[in-house]
Amino acid sequence: MAHYDPRGLVAPHVRRHVAALASAVDELVVVSTAELDDEGAAFLESHARLIRRPNYGYDFFSYKTGLEASRLTGHDEVIVCNDTYVGPLVDYSEIFETMGSRPADFWGLTASQRVHPHVQSFFVAFRPWVLDSQAFARFWRTMSPVSDRGKVIAAYEVGLSRSLTDAGFRWSSYFSETDADRTLAQRRVAWWTVHRLPPPRSRRQLSWLLERAKDPWNPAIALADVALDGGRLPYVKIDTLRYDPYGLGADRLLLLCEQRYPEAFAGVREYLDATSAISTVRPDTVLRPTPRALRPLRRLVEYRRAS
Repeated sequence: MAHYDPRGLVAPHVRRHVAALASAVDELVVVSTAELDDEGAAFLESHARLIRRPNYGYDFFSYKTGLEASRLTGHDEVIVCNDTYVGPLVDYSEIFETMGSRPADFWGLTASQRVHPHVQSFFVAFRPWVLDSQAFARFWRTMSPVSDRGKVIAAYEVGLSRSLTDAGFRWSSYFSETDADRTLAQRRVAWWTVHRLPPPRSRRQLSWLLERAKDPWNPAIALADVALDGGRLPYVKIDTLRYDPYGLGADRLLLLCEQRYPEAFAGVREYLDATSAISTVRPDTVLRPTPRALRPLRRLVEYRRAS
């Protein structure tokens, strides 16, 4: 598990996640790039083997560090994950049991079609034969530190799935979208599109905007409120709550999550407030104002309670 906190702390939602992982796996290794205070370090050491490293290379270099420091044989699966989400909203034992019956070589909690089909890298599980493969070893061996988030996503998040699928391995995801999910997600992508691109000034620009409105979605954003449906999506990403990347009402989503899962979301609002001033603004989350003509349509896309 990759961990980072700019304050050097272990936030309440991360503590619950660490405890859930520790109770569900044979061994937990936490690789932290934070300047941990004594109490936070003691908590992690009471649940896991703690490795500290300098803060560079994003989570993938923490994954690499943890894998290189661990014995990868003799396990049903080896998992890499990070601390960027609130969850799991269902027990990991239920997730592992569900995925144990699926014919996949590696899997994640969710998958995305954006850029290229891939398992989202905040949680990926590998079966033993993948761990023994040259493709797996080559991916980690040839990794070099990257300081740009977009390049990390392209080279490592998408690159991991591409490297393994090119080697003949199959992937799956725990979360399975329904037809209704896909319809809603596409509608939300269209909403996002008109907020991140300038208004069209020609038919050509209009045509291009309409094509962008059909782009694939990130389920961690476009379907974040599916978490309210009994944890069918078994997490909520901190960045979705912090940045509201599609402009769907993250404040409302957090309130609904606090009402639906009061224990899981205890302290999350305080964590967001405490770290807001030291969080980097991401250009892809800066949206344009809603055009007046589209304001009545917001109710069709905003985050909502489970029906």
